[in-house]
Amino acid sequence: MVTIDVSIEDISRLMGLKKVLSPEELDDYIANTISEVDSDPEGPDENGHTKIAIDVKTSNRPDLWCAEGIARLVRGGIDQPGLPPLDAPPSGYEIQVDAKLKRIRPYIGAAVIRGLELDDFLIKQIIQLQDKVDFSFGRKRKRTSIGIYNINMLESPIKYTCVDRSFKFQPLAFDEEITVDEIFDLHPKGKEYRHILDAHELVPMLVDINNRVLSMPPIINSNDVGRVTVDTTDVLVEVTGIKYGATIQALAVVVQALRDRGGKVSSVKINYPKEYDIKDDVTPHSQPLEIEVDPKDINRYLGTKFSHKKMMSLIRKRRNDVKKRGSKLVVQLPPWRRDVLHWVDISEDVAMAYGYNNFTIGNAKVVTSGKIDPSTEDENLVRQLFTGLGLIEVLNYTLTNISTLTDKVNMDDKIVKMHTIEISNPVSSNFNYIRSELLPGLIRFASSNTHNEYPQRIFETGECVVVENNEVITKSKASVLLAGVEETFETILAVLDTLFRLLRFDYTLEEFHSNYYLDGRAANIIIDGITIGQLGEVHPQILNNYGIEVPMSAMELDLTIIPDLKVVSYNSNEN
Repeated sequence: MVTIDVSIEDISRLMGLKKVLSPEELDDYIANTISEVDSDPEGPDENGHTKIAIDVKTSNRPDLWCAEGIARLVRGGIDQPGLPPLDAPPSGYEIQVDAKLKRIRPYIGAAVIRGLELDDFLIKQIIQLQDKVDFSFGRKRKRTSIGIYNINMLESPIKYTCVDRSFKFQPLAFDEEITVDEIFDLHPKGKEYRHILDAHELVPMLVDINNRVLSMPPIINSNDVGRVTVDTTDVLVEVTGIKYGATIQALAVVVQALRDRGGKVSSVKINYPKEYDIKDDVTPHSQPLEIEVDPKDINRYLGTKFSHKKMMSLIRKRRNDVKKRGSKLVVQLPPWRRDVLHWVDISEDVAMAYGYNNFTIGNAKVVTSGKIDPSTEDENLVRQLFTGLGLIEVLNYTLTNISTLTDKVNMDDKIVKMHTIEISNPVSSNFNYIRSELLPGLIRFASSNTHNEYPQRIFETGECVVVENNEVITKSKASVLLAGVEETFETILAVLDTLFRLLRFDYTLEEFHSNYYLDGRAANIIIDGITIGQLGEVHPQILNNYGIEVPMSAMELDLTIIPDLKVVSYNSNEN
């Protein structure tokens, strides 16, 4: 969720209304933009602006993180259905991309916006949008970052290049030129964001044909070209990033907001070198995205009987265009709607345009009673016992990456991939596999907490997905990781022994070899002749891979194949 500050007077005007809305009326208008009023109004101030906070309850619609985007969507249901203007004639400006940036920060998009009438309020609104997109959508500027410059101080072509750390320029809010390394050490933004570029000897730099510096993306603008004031009317907007789609989307969000403020948008040609898969690009993109949907699927999903005409009208109210293609509909989406991946996403748009309150309440066709799944009951029991043993619970993501499952823990990637599910359309390369084990995630978690006090005794329970005999199987597992100077095979065995004493399970151990553990300090855990897990001392090579400097011992149990789990009252006097 993202909270933004807007002016009630300003957003009412952007909605095309002749009156200023009350907070209650504003809340009603924005309900179907996945937003709600989140504060009492403050003001009006000396400029006639009554400030109010709006809570935008979605993380995948950055176009709604500003008054312009919310008003644009609301107007779809008032007087402006269909796609908003996307045209962007050539500006005559070009950006040349240096091939060396491919391994640093490879992508850039840009646009020229002329005819803006800026005041202090509007500049603050632009900065707010820039900050929100950079922080949330841009992952604190690592994935994408936005820069805005006075275009009248620049000459084309602009070079998106890289320089060494001795390069000097005058950063924003500084009175003199300093080197890149000095910016990292002295400038507040340099100190805050240097981690993004610390691994690189060369850093990105934007300069025009006269070598006038625009900025060092994603760290800081220059103090002249990069300073936008109330006297600025024409600007260059650029977005750099490590993901092409995210870069184009972030640019579209900012450009359309400035277009809604009366700016005239023109495009910039991006010239990528031959080393890139992308050759020439023209940004911002003015062609809509398209997805084909079947109205029957949407009606069945929503429980409605909308005609094609009615459904097309509802789709247009969400600022999309739509046309028929046989029995299907082709929905045309603005470039910032990269959140639409499936016809179900269009169903949501249709439902919001129709209004959730307008749906009739029906009776369920199938009556069922709900209860906790047995596997969840097993996880809950083990979770309670581990907590009672003084272990701290960890909740990692179910999605992971192949490096965490293979080279980081000394496992052969070919073997692991045979038993692990890969995501066909991952959002990020960091989350492109479904975990098949819990222990790799626990070790990675521990590597992020080496600055905390030891010993660290953590555990996790949860679902894993494995491929066995060409079948995809979901399993419930539990894993424990002990980290500290005194953690050995004996300490992890003590945890296992206490657990199984409480559960009244007899078990045996059998020595085995694993890349996870030290030879001679690892064992299979066996109940009734079935191997249900392993335990041992974590191999030193794994500790080195993660930069961990204390010993670790661990175990992992497959709860799915353990007999019924239940705690039996224990009497120490029993034979």
